[in-house]
Amino acid sequence: MKAIAKTSPAPGVEVIDTPIPEVGEGELLVRVGACGVCGSDLHIVDWELGANRMVARIPFVLGHEPAGEVVELGIGVSGFKVGDRVALDPFGHCGRCGPCRAGRFHLCASPTTLSGAFAEFTIAPTGNAHLVPKTMDMEQAALLEMFGTGLHAVEQSCLMPGDSAVIEGPGPIGLSIALSARALGVTSIVITGLAEDRTRLDLAREMGFKTVATGAADWIEQVRAMMPADGADVVFDACGMIDSPRELLRRGGQLIEVGWPARDVSSAELRALFFHGVTIINSRIRTPETWRRAIAMVSSGAIDLRPMITHRYGISRGLEAFSLLRERRGVKALIIPD
Repeated sequence: MKAIAKTSPAPGVEVIDTPIPEVGEGELLVRVGACGVCGSDLHIVDWELGANRMVARIPFVLGHEPAGEVVELGIGVSGFKVGDRVALDPFGHCGRCGPCRAGRFHLCASPTTLSGAFAEFTIAPTGNAHLVPKTMDMEQAALLEMFGTGLHAVEQSCLMPGDSAVIEGPGPIGLSIALSARALGVTSIVITGLAEDRTRLDLAREMGFKTVATGAADWIEQVRAMMPADGADVVFDACGMIDSPRELLRRGGQLIEVGWPARDVSSAELRALFFHGVTIINSRIRTPETWRRAIAMVSSGAIDLRPMITHRYGISRGLEAFSLLRERRGVKALIIPD
């Protein structure tokens, strides 16, 4: 089968021919219908920001936001059958470690993983697979992992109906946070981004959200003017830059870290947050309960993720998707096997 893989511990990836993976005990063989391209994929392609921690072996097939159809069951599999439609989480859970025993499955010390889904087929342990209705199209199903990350960030926060939030980063995760917060009843939502994020900020406004470009000298004042007088209840950092949360948050507010940290934070900045009483929460991936809610929200029509999809590529042209992401063109790209 064709797949997009990293073939050396250095920048770059290539399209390779590789055998269809063999299904093992407790696993599913899934024919990939669509797979989202994520910012963390670009980190792996460019070999940056600790990407080596994500690559267990070479060659390494990329792709971790897939949906597809079950075509083969491993020994001992129950709860699934051939023909089922599934959305896959790249991180399962072992059920045995301390975090798992405490119900914090998203912090599992030994998570089960996929075999890579920028490919025609992928292997998924059953704990990584979530059934989706046959009425849900494969493209929306492939966005559930991404949406679940945003939804989980909102679940981690203190937000209540009528509250306010600033979301730094207008990419797919930032937009997923905004959709989740609005569904919760948050009434003041502002999304910020760079000047080169123009396409994404345009889409955010089309989706009904207020936006501010951070290149303007008075961007903080612009955001504050859209928030309650004492500042936002929560700032979500969906870009990893942690840009001026002290100036945007009310005293005692929350900073939710969602994006991969992309800069060092000085002790002076941390002291400012400390004296402002800011609670800092790291929101990482999703939980099984988040998956249940995400599937229900999308399948019911309460959330429509399709406006985020701006580009589609076959595997043979999949490398173009990384250039698109690097240049901040478009919003969400999908790899759809040829």
